[in-house]
Amino acid sequence: MFRTFVVKFFKILFNTLMKTEITGTENIPQNGAAVLCSNHIHFFDSVAIVSHTKRMMYVIAKEELFKYKISNWFFKKVGVFPVSRGKGDSNAIDTANKHLQDGDLLLIFPEGTRNGFEKGVKFKKGAAYMALQNKVPVIPLGIVGTFKPFTKIKINIGKPIDIEEYIE
Repeated sequence: MFRTFVVKFFKILFNTLMKTEITGTENIPQNGAAVLCSNHIHFFDSVAIVSHTKRMMYVIAKEELFKYKISNWFFKKVGVFPVSRGKGDSNAIDTANKHLQDGDLLLIFPEGTRNGFEKGVKFKKGAAYMALQNKVPVIPLGIVGTFKPFTKIKINIGKPIDIEEYIE
């Protein structure tokens, strides 16, 4: 209930302050697990994506966001869980795997930080690893915009990538 309220609040906020254009929502399966991989250009990327899709999704976020009691409580209530970046965080991997095994959607930013797909940035392997390990599709997302009031944000959801051919 709390999460539903927060998601609706942010959707109204985004649609009031910015023109949010989303395409490809039909590419998100109505049921079953998938790993959604998006570029990361702003702190509110995940909020924009989550608030404009119908299905519940879990989001992996840097552990620094969880250091205060109120932010820790808030993020956990809305489906965000921490990852210790650059360390092969087994707790985050276990949590992600559990969500995928339960048939949930998982949103991850494979750049590992905000870059917006700058040239030369190599993706972290976690998203591919989790998709392969759980035999679930990868859904690419692209987001562009400045997140400044009264500007446009575009979210494009690509077709799911079947990873079956990559499984040995």
